[in-house]
Amino acid sequence: MLRRLELALALDAHRSFHRAARAMGISQPSLTRALQVLETELGVRLFERGNADCEPTDFGRAVLARARRIVSEVAEAKRRIASLQGLETGELRIGAGSFVTQIWLGAAVGEVSAAYPQLRIRNVEYLYHQLPDALLAAEIDVAIGEASDLASYPDIVVSRLPRRPGVMICRADHPLAGLEKVAIDDLAKFPLAGPQLPPRIAMHLPPASALGVMTDRSGYFVPAILTATWMGIGDVVRESHALGIIPRATLPDLSQRCEVVALPFAAPWLQTQQALMWRRDRMMHPALKHFRATARRAEAAAMGNCGNAPGRAPVIAKTRR
Repeated sequence: MLRRLELALALDAHRSFHRAARAMGISQPSLTRALQVLETELGVRLFERGNADCEPTDFGRAVLARARRIVSEVAEAKRRIASLQGLETGELRIGAGSFVTQIWLGAAVGEVSAAYPQLRIRNVEYLYHQLPDALLAAEIDVAIGEASDLASYPDIVVSRLPRRPGVMICRADHPLAGLEKVAIDDLAKFPLAGPQLPPRIAMHLPPASALGVMTDRSGYFVPAILTATWMGIGDVVRESHALGIIPRATLPDLSQRCEVVALPFAAPWLQTQQALMWRRDRMMHPALKHFRATARRAEAAAMGNCGNAPGRAPVIAKTRR
């Protein structure tokens, strides 16, 4: 029926069987037969045949309005399929936050590149709360980011990664370093260096203290020293009495490079909640599937063992296509 709807739209555009048939590259009798079959299928007359222009009937105008949407949707589906089929020699755009980019994303990208050597890969760094909108706007094909604030995005598929512990750090001679146990009130006396924190963590921190401030509307917590990189956090902590917040997996390397130590502070909310995300209406091309599997292996290699040095690319098991 799709082809007959396309022919009916052509007839509406040209208002002439002769001109419409020529535009569609078929004979006039073929166009006439196609229209007759369509009218028989629908049980109504779609066009009034006259000596001059042929005009759509009321039934015809109603059918044509829907036909335009149907033909447009099918054309869009074909464009998306063609785009996805071209990913092997096209472009894969990955959006991620700063920590993921620094710690393990490079290893995952490297394996995908080895499997698809003609594929262009673009790593685009976003603040984590920008990732869902970037996905929906088709700025990126897949994202890795915070998974706790995605309930309002039903059009995004969320594939959660394991939760990993976080840790508060300070320099070795910090006033809190010698304590057996540290509480929130102790932390609140010092500035915090780190990235913007999601509401699930912000709700456990003092809304206004030396640590930083809670934003009024979004519920995010902005540290007193806003720093997006784990090495940047380490440098700040080494040179001041500021505290830092980092994934525990980065601690061994950061301790060696910046002479920082973990504070004796434990809380169930102090952990990562990352996920792989993609649009629900996006057909899963083999390159995207391959990246999903590779990303999970790279994340596990870097984050699953706290002894890993995140500044070095983790070794991950290779798979063949």
